[in-house]
Amino acid sequence: MATADTMIEVNGLKKHYNRGAIKALDGVDIAITKGEVVVVIGPSGSGKSTFLRCLNLMEEPTEGDINFDGVDITKKKIKNAEGKMVKLDIDKHRQKMGMVFQHFNLFPHMTVLKNMTLAPVELKKMTEAEANEKALKLLDRVGLRDRAEAYPNQLSGGQKQRIAIVRALMMEPEVMLFDEPTSALDPEMVGEVLDVMKELAHSGMTMVVVTHEMGFAREVGTRVVFMDGGRIVEQGTPEEIFGYPSSERLKSFLLKVL
Repeated sequence: MATADTMIEVNGLKKHYNRGAIKALDGVDIAITKGEVVVVIGPSGSGKSTFLRCLNLMEEPTEGDINFDGVDITKKKIKNAEGKMVKLDIDKHRQKMGMVFQHFNLFPHMTVLKNMTLAPVELKKMTEAEANEKALKLLDRVGLRDRAEAYPNQLSGGQKQRIAIVRALMMEPEVMLFDEPTSALDPEMVGEVLDVMKELAHSGMTMVVVTHEMGFAREVGTRVVFMDGGRIVEQGTPEEIFGYPSSERLKSFLLKVL
């Protein structure tokens, strides 16, 4: 149910492949409010990552609408302040959504600092001096200021993922989307990335996190959403989902992962 604080409202979201033979998403409805940490869990192939990628139109929905900051971003044209129909600038809306993937997507030929400052300078959000100053502050925040002039191949997986997170923060997004950010990491590196995500959540950032890390979901999530078969089967607080699951499908899933 949308409220005045709703940041993202999704209605009837479907994503089909092969002319409808594969229903990756089959009718998802959800409202996400400012400051929420929504953790999406479920088995492989349940539609979690497809849902996340549809939120910023990296995947184009087959059906349904996605309202972000009061604008339906699935529409080709929207009304401007004067009431005229104009083409939707999806890139402008994507800039408000930081996205962190399983794989770090850093440019290998650029230093950490250059990786972080490239987009805000190119898109004229900041001068080079402003971007460098902000980047160094963010690197401080994740304990990696000393790696500013290093190249990605000189970093561990955990360091790369921390860089990927603060690179997304450089654009000053309103919401952060995480697609299984720790699944490609060695087990001993998972904690350092989750610590950054926890700090981000505690700072009030709105977050949607697809993850297999049930401890993170329990500790940090304000709401946990369980998906299966392209649908939301159950959702609630971490206590409700992990302590008092109501659907047999969720009970079966938790028995395998806890």
